[in-house]
Amino acid sequence: MELRHLRYFVAVAEAEHFGRAAQQLHVSQSPLSRQIAQLEEEIGVELFVPSGRGVKLSAAGKSFLKGARATLARAAEAIEDAKAAAEGRTGRVVVGFEGGFAYTGLLPKVVSIFRARHPRAEVRLQPLVNEAQISALREGRISLGYGYDAPEEDPLIRSRVLFRDRIGVVLPKKHRLASRPSLKMADLRDERFIWGPRHANPRLYDDLIAAFRARNQPLKLVHEEADGEAQLTLVASGEGLTFFAESTAAIVRIGAVLKRIRDLDVEFLGRVVWRASDEKDPLVRSFLEITTSVHAGR
Repeated sequence: MELRHLRYFVAVAEAEHFGRAAQQLHVSQSPLSRQIAQLEEEIGVELFVPSGRGVKLSAAGKSFLKGARATLARAAEAIEDAKAAAEGRTGRVVVGFEGGFAYTGLLPKVVSIFRARHPRAEVRLQPLVNEAQISALREGRISLGYGYDAPEEDPLIRSRVLFRDRIGVVLPKKHRLASRPSLKMADLRDERFIWGPRHANPRLYDDLIAAFRARNQPLKLVHEEADGEAQLTLVASGEGLTFFAESTAAIVRIGAVLKRIRDLDVEFLGRVVWRASDEKDPLVRSFLEITTSVHAGR
């Protein structure tokens, strides 16, 4: 039994006439009659009985009509769902993001626009540190990852740098340097620092250490802490200084201040990563297009 048989059956049932049903279906009456006969033979019951110049449903036909209509409706729904998924109107996107990325304001705006454009698609946001995003992509646990630092060369992974943000130093509000409009690296000699582990962002970690060593001024790292909010709490409590992107100055105002270091040219790289195999996925492609648009408008 094929869907064609059901469509023909429903058309004859509603028209109560083979000729009129054939006209509506844009087929000849003879092939239509053969299709109905094949259907009756397959299910083993008579679906129509003669009625004047037309036909009427038999008792079995009346019972079969309800199921035939339901089957056709489910098939139409399945077809529409498939088209919607192919066009990016439905589906699921899981977005991994580094906690500090929220401070940029970019991702919330991207998600808001995406949801407006794809109301039937599901978006799930998952906090995920930089180094875990690549493995999560490879394992299919996330669709995209937003964070800092470009990944190592990998034919399975694509990445795009969204912005570069200079590093500044965060000090307690009562620190001796807090009142200065900006600082130099020499001002930070002998200061104690709180910083994240190297594996969280190897490129940034190495660049920062190298910049200070080039001035014969090694960093004194006294506390390793990956969480940005925890770093700020430790700084505000007088445990040491830390480094944040200059664009995040507004978020460090409670108990601490962020100052530019005039002669330190080390940058955070804000980036997005995704699987090369998903480049044609309509939802991933839309997410990337919106990201580019939002970033360009900042």
